[in-house]
Amino acid sequence: MRSAAMKRAVLCACLFGAVQCVRDSKLEGPLGGAGAPAGGAGAAGMPRAGAPAAGSGGAGQAGTGTGGTAGTAGDDASLPSLDADSLLASSCKRTVQAAELLPANTLFVIDRSGSMACNPPPVTDSATCESDGKRAAADSPSKWEITQTALVESLNILPELARVGVSYFSNDDSCGVQANPGVEFGRNTTAQKDLIKTSLQTVKPNGATPLVGATILAYQHVHEYQQEGFLRGNSFVVLITDGKQSPACGDPPRCTSAEECTKLLIEQEVPRAAAPGVAIRTFVIGVPGSEADSRTLSQIAVAGKTARPNCDPDKNCHFDVSSGGDFSASLRQALQSIVGQTLSCDLPVPSADAGDLNKVNVLFKPQNRERKLVRQDPTKPCDGGAEGWQYDETYSRIRLCGAVCNEVKSDPDGQLAVVLGCPIQGPE
Repeated sequence: MRSAAMKRAVLCACLFGAVQCVRDSKLEGPLGGAGAPAGGAGAAGMPRAGAPAAGSGGAGQAGTGTGGTAGTAGDDASLPSLDADSLLASSCKRTVQAAELLPANTLFVIDRSGSMACNPPPVTDSATCESDGKRAAADSPSKWEITQTALVESLNILPELARVGVSYFSNDDSCGVQANPGVEFGRNTTAQKDLIKTSLQTVKPNGATPLVGATILAYQHVHEYQQEGFLRGNSFVVLITDGKQSPACGDPPRCTSAEECTKLLIEQEVPRAAAPGVAIRTFVIGVPGSEADSRTLSQIAVAGKTARPNCDPDKNCHFDVSSGGDFSASLRQALQSIVGQTLSCDLPVPSADAGDLNKVNVLFKPQNRERKLVRQDPTKPCDGGAEGWQYDETYSRIRLCGAVCNEVKSDPDGQLAVVLGCPIQGPE
């Protein structure tokens, strides 16, 4: 594990831009700099969509944005469409490699401003909470207590292979935000879940809402760990808040007002984090108190590439649990849905493939059932009706789509394999 001094040094040179580094990595000003993070290009030797794939014969068909239908090459062109057993028995086969789904890495960024101490509606309406920020009923749970309970419960859905951490804002009962999370990333073991539970129970709501700075520093922290190779797989930030950026928490000269800072976050920082090469997606949960700022939270979800299907970008693309009869049940449902979505359906493209994207196939053997061939389906987006597998935009991952994704995630004893050396088997 790195020393605290080393971690501070790395964060001072963070690729999201120059940030003010002060003792113990604490940033009184909430915002990071404007520099864009460095992102890795696609896997070495991998052609982009629309480019011919390597091979001894014909080129692959032009891509469609999610991975093109591969052409055949040389003598392999005479091969008929194969099933799983025929593929393994065919003369074109070179190697078969066992594969595992890439793990999820999730940093929960939680609002602990003073208004989180209020009871949620109907005990205390949001307007009353904003005016005094006090808990009206001692025998009824606060928004903070409900949030910590729901979060702890949601962690039980994640496998132990996942990595989780928790960050809070503010961290100084004012506008302070801190680079290092309250609970560092760790595998989702019983010990890590106990650590998060204890931390949540120790923290008490107070202070303003430096939402923008906390979110930017969350991206910086996740990206730092990605670069060091500590995080493998898909990365997410889950932002939970009951309000908008506090006017007092600006950071001149980059932005002064809450509106300027929020615009900076939505138009620059969230898209940078979500871009290929960094690929940190942002989920947003708006709890009671966030009603008036649902447009901002919805736009963060859109920019963070987690917008809910068929949503209105100005209203409800995030998980809005700010109203309704049972805040506790709604929040648990939202967190469980998000955690379920973070479970990966991605496989790494084997390096031994030597860059020939025309000769990769995927097999899946469910527990106690016959092995089957998962066919490539580049005809639709992965989240828009595709059934099979696709390459991601960097051609460094194989993404399972549709029913096979759900089947693999629900069968922890199933076996995945990647077959190298035979032309891609597409839809029948």
